[in-house]
Amino acid sequence: MRPGSIKALIGKVRRPENRIRLIVFMGALAVGLIFLSELLPKGGGKKADTSSEPQQVISSEDYVRQTEQRLSELLSGIRGVGRAELILSAEGSEEYIYAEELDTVTEQTDSETVEKYKNKLFVTERTGNKDGMIRQILNPRFNGALVVCDGGSDPAVRERVIKAVSAALDLPTSKICVESRKN
Repeated sequence: MRPGSIKALIGKVRRPENRIRLIVFMGALAVGLIFLSELLPKGGGKKADTSSEPQQVISSEDYVRQTEQRLSELLSGIRGVGRAELILSAEGSEEYIYAEELDTVTEQTDSETVEKYKNKLFVTERTGNKDGMIRQILNPRFNGALVVCDGGSDPAVRERVIKAVSAALDLPTSKICVESRKN
């Protein structure tokens, strides 16, 4: 387009009768694009939908071992602790809570009231397999800790370790034992 023709086009759009035509045309174009987008395949790219990815599930034993290892490394970083080893006692195993909907219907007759419950489980299908949709995974609960460290004989170090383990695992201090490593 020549620079003069752009000015002429802008001049035409400034007229009130042409503005209404332009607005109607733009609206029709927008509605057409919306309909066209419904015809296109969903996802259209190589991006993975992370919200529908299955959660990685680890066993109770692996969860306890990973927690022991991570907490041992953190405790070794506390001033005066030195090398630290940790043993945790855990209760239970992982527990799955599935996404579900509960409907309650109450029927009342002359002599009695009856409540009926209807439970709907949400299901996901991946590669031909149907599985219940997991809403939450509850890990085992820790109920005690034993820490053996180089600085365990120092009361100040022992107190810092007890506070750290108590805060990290939500354990009462009475369930945490700190001992010094033998030389």
